[in-house]
Amino acid sequence: MEDPVVNVNDVNDLDADLPKAEDAPESLLDIAQESAESVHSSEEHADLAPASPGPMDEVLDSPSEHASSSPVEDEVPVSPIETNDVEVHVGHENTASEEDAADALDRHLSEPVDDEGDSNIDQQENAEEENISEADDKKSVSEEESANDHDAVQTQLSFESSNPEEADPAESADVQSPMEDNSSDQVEDNTPATTEHHDPPIPEQEIPEPTVVTDVEPVVEPSAEIKAAPGPDKSAKIKELEDKISELESTLKSKDETITSLQSEVERLNTEIKSRSVPSKKPASAASDPKSKSVGAKKTTTRPASGARAVSKPAPVSNGVAKKPAGSPSKRTGSATTRPKSAATKPAGGKSSVGKKAGKVANKVEMTKGIDGEEHAVKLMLRGRGIVCYPPTDFTMDGIVSEKPEETLKINWVYGYRGRDSQDNIFCLPSNELLYFQAALGVIYNPATRTQRFYQGHNDDIRCIALNPANPSIVATGQAAGHDEKEGDPHVRVWNCETFETLAVLGLGTLQRGVGSVSFSPDGSKVIAVDEGNDHTIYVYDLKKKSTIAFQKGHQDPVLGAEYIPGQNSRFITYGKGHIIFWDQEGNKLLKKSGLFEKHPKPRFITSLAFTDKGEPITGDSNGNLFLWNPNERKISKSKVGAHEGSVYSIAVKGDEIYTGGQDCKVKKFKVADLSSEDAWELDSATHGRVKAVTFVGEDLAVGTYNNGVLFGKFGDQPEQIIYGHGAGDLWGGADHPSENTFATVGQDKVVYIWDAESHTPKHIFKVEKPAQACCFSPCGSVLAVASTTGEWWVLDSNNGLVLSSYKSGPEQIDAISYSPDGSCIAVGSHDNYVYLFESTNLREDYKPIGKCAGHSSFITHLDFSDDGKVLQTTSGDYEHLFWDATNGDQITSTKDMRDVTMATYTCTLGFPVCGIWPVGYDGTDINALSKSHNNKLLVTADDFGLVNLFRYPCCDPAAEWSSFRGHSAHVTKVRFLHGDKEVFSLGGRDQSIIQWGIC
Repeated sequence: MEDPVVNVNDVNDLDADLPKAEDAPESLLDIAQESAESVHSSEEHADLAPASPGPMDEVLDSPSEHASSSPVEDEVPVSPIETNDVEVHVGHENTASEEDAADALDRHLSEPVDDEGDSNIDQQENAEEENISEADDKKSVSEEESANDHDAVQTQLSFESSNPEEADPAESADVQSPMEDNSSDQVEDNTPATTEHHDPPIPEQEIPEPTVVTDVEPVVEPSAEIKAAPGPDKSAKIKELEDKISELESTLKSKDETITSLQSEVERLNTEIKSRSVPSKKPASAASDPKSKSVGAKKTTTRPASGARAVSKPAPVSNGVAKKPAGSPSKRTGSATTRPKSAATKPAGGKSSVGKKAGKVANKVEMTKGIDGEEHAVKLMLRGRGIVCYPPTDFTMDGIVSEKPEETLKINWVYGYRGRDSQDNIFCLPSNELLYFQAALGVIYNPATRTQRFYQGHNDDIRCIALNPANPSIVATGQAAGHDEKEGDPHVRVWNCETFETLAVLGLGTLQRGVGSVSFSPDGSKVIAVDEGNDHTIYVYDLKKKSTIAFQKGHQDPVLGAEYIPGQNSRFITYGKGHIIFWDQEGNKLLKKSGLFEKHPKPRFITSLAFTDKGEPITGDSNGNLFLWNPNERKISKSKVGAHEGSVYSIAVKGDEIYTGGQDCKVKKFKVADLSSEDAWELDSATHGRVKAVTFVGEDLAVGTYNNGVLFGKFGDQPEQIIYGHGAGDLWGGADHPSENTFATVGQDKVVYIWDAESHTPKHIFKVEKPAQACCFSPCGSVLAVASTTGEWWVLDSNNGLVLSSYKSGPEQIDAISYSPDGSCIAVGSHDNYVYLFESTNLREDYKPIGKCAGHSSFITHLDFSDDGKVLQTTSGDYEHLFWDATNGDQITSTKDMRDVTMATYTCTLGFPVCGIWPVGYDGTDINALSKSHNNKLLVTADDFGLVNLFRYPCCDPAAEWSSFRGHSAHVTKVRFLHGDKEVFSLGGRDQSIIQWGIC
């Protein structure tokens, strides 16, 4: 990818210690120009009397000609100045020679003023003009000195004002007042005006080419008309002027040094960036604090170009469906999206081209000599920090295999459903299977056999889904901007839900932020898509030709959905904030007419749309109303005001009955004939939340909920929850059970799940008081420690969820918590940069603090105990890898002494056994979690780009290969091997999904 160029104005972002570029001038020429403009501004406001001609006037030109013909801006010539290879020229027009004027002024300012000097000047002037008296000559000299005094003061004023155009006229008058109102120095002159003397005209000389000089004070010529103000102490005034000029020169030199320093820093930064493969993706504050991930926002950049590791072949996927590579390293411009795309993607697995000695890149891994010059070590560079990892004393590279592992990952199960920010997104297939989506996966769930199948063609969040009414095996799904180079822009994918073959990709390069809604025409030949860009553009695609037929701006306000009117292939309806629009397609033109509410209350949002068997539209809105429309007249024919308390999110029609789901956590049934209410099905608001989707599966009803679960059963009966998932907030906490095929997850929705990995259902569901961030099982698995985002942590009975004891370790979020192998100690890593150690003589209660590890300069991200439980290793947000005495919290400063210590678990992202997991271009925050298998053969990592990566263990070769697998649509926050090493589970942060992978 292209090397970025850093602008001077970006320096303050790159190094907070440097002066702000905007406070420094761009060059010395700018200062000179400001000085000249300030002089002109002051002269315009000053009320000055015309001065008599003097010797300097003769040097310049005739005073009358100069005053009448020269514009004001020509009175201050500025020499062109070159500063740090930046050359600027200022045009200047004058009838006299610039060199002569400059020499005269320099000579006048530099020569001392005394009686002998005055005599020399008189003799020179008598030789030139015999008709002028000696007194007049001295008076002219005084006028010239007064003019120089005035110009110098004005020059000082110009440097004091950063914006000459905004200078206060009163300030200019104050500067001039000492010359104008000094009664002790001035003598009133009542003599009549002297007859003007005109010299023969000086022939116009050709102005020579300006000479570029450096570090030269810009010369300011005296004004042609300045009131004379002779004083008795000329030497003192000249001395004062020289001091001011010296001060100005010092100021100019200081500013020039600042500019030079800034430009040198820019050159250094550009050189450093060019030496890397990619630039830093985020500011230092974001790089050192992953709270930006945990508050719900996606990572705002794509994966850096991994030029040193190239794609070898596409990663395998489940169900025998060949999956396209997740991307290749190259820059993509992207479009305006909810998260900007500015870099490139990592290939979905591949082979590194980096040898033992990597080049100068953003991060690198290389074998190098140890400190003693004899023993080999590995040096890992992350964002400029050098991390030296020492191998065991008896380690050799013999037997270390760098090829990708033979094992692959296959998705066995996806927990959860996308209900929190989506609606009306569950469909029933002819096979009575449920069709919905979660993260970047299209999911087909069979309630009878409790099995799932997956479409894996997307590379980011799926936002909407539709089923072809003419051929129910054809599905369309729309996604947001993703990570793939070729297909990373928002687009619609049309695929077969039986073979999982991608039939068409629509909208690449035209859709902007994401696809908000998608729908098939009744005959299945066309697809409409709603762009989530500012114009909410409506696109109509020809499915056979895979091209755009027509497009039109939808509405200035958000458009929430679009549906074709049954039986009409050229008419469809869009709805959203404060509007419903009826569209007609005529060739490549789209004509729209708004629906008329007339006497009915106009809602703030129309939130759902369905059709009766007769093709009549039914809408639900944010006021809880139901409206039945006449599509030809675009008017409401029937209404049910207050059908729900709050928004109506979903409508399903079965014969002459209408089923609706709303914000009040109820599913209600109405008659089509008069919209009269018949019955209601109320859900537990605390457990399930709002009803986001309603659809029929035979005689049963499937209901999607706000807390990302799916209920199933007959209307009126007690429903069964068939899909479970976490709700509000990001999902970060997970732990594998030490002896059972179960695992625990904790989320910011305050819910704790202990999952049965075989039945894919929760064994236990607990609630905690605060949003949860991390968890761990005790070595025997009888208790589960759960840590929160506020510093509290609890010890729960893993069988019934009873809180056995609670503690608080610092005031901030806890990201890492772990028991020692024998369960006698627990370590708690906090965002306050400390690790708190507790002795746990009784696992169920009575945890006593025994030490605090203090030495990290950033928050704690991961921690592991040694096999004997005496040593603790930790990593932090600024890529530090430290070791501690686990018995008292003292730091072990010699990393080399820890080379032969074996860790019971390995979750830290730094260290010799895992130094090969960092592709070129990654920074220290791109890999969020890792885990080694219990048999010490495999290593799995979770990254910021929705990928789960599989390596061999140990992974200490810079040229190590890997395989990548996609399923998540956001940063993957946790990954762990399950008991027996046959499966892996991973957690998606923002997508709130849990994916269980089989190792095959």
